[in-house]
Amino acid sequence: MAIFEIQFVSDFVCAWCYIAKRNLDSAITFYQKTYPGGKHDTFAITWTPYFLNYNPHAHSIDKLELADIRLADQTPEQRAALTRRMNRAGLASGINFDWGGKLGPNPATRDAHRLVHLVGTAGGRYDGETQRNLVEAIFDAYHCRAQDVANHDVLLEAARRAGVRAGDAQAWLQSDEAGDVIDQEAEKNKSTTARSGVPTLVIQNTHRPEGVPDVMDLMEIFVQIREAQS
Repeated sequence: MAIFEIQFVSDFVCAWCYIAKRNLDSAITFYQKTYPGGKHDTFAITWTPYFLNYNPHAHSIDKLELADIRLADQTPEQRAALTRRMNRAGLASGINFDWGGKLGPNPATRDAHRLVHLVGTAGGRYDGETQRNLVEAIFDAYHCRAQDVANHDVLLEAARRAGVRAGDAQAWLQSDEAGDVIDQEAEKNKSTTARSGVPTLVIQNTHRPEGVPDVMDLMEIFVQIREAQS
């Protein structure tokens, strides 16, 4: 049995990060279904934070208004082309993007990252699948349901959908537990692991696929690692 260790550096407001996460899910499923003995191999994913800090205001603001600011140097035609490209890439990964909704003040995703971290360090109460489901639910809330993931009610609903106990999620969000850990990791990732931005994947501490790797790129890396271990 092989163990694949994967560090996934991302921020929940990053559409490309969601696509990369979906591609990773698909690659793992494909590997475990097709590679001889692959169903017995283990994928240990560490979800680490990055703050993109898109919202410079002290209050929640419409995402489309933020896009106007961030993409002010693009023509309407360029923006339309970018949206079409993102929508096509999303649909290819099973994501139907909704570009509406709001985003809270910076760091808007701090509590979302805290919640994911605490589920992963809850003393064995939750497994890696629950944590991965929570990551998926938060991405889905922001990118497909047009919800503000700085809002605790949104995070509580995402936690419920992922199978996290309501009492745990409420207690964690009402506190600032692991806030210092998340702040330090996010700062470290900007200066070291994810210097070129997100998404950043590091597989087995060696392989760093560039940009948003597709399913077959990831599959080739998994096979290469597995055969090297054999």
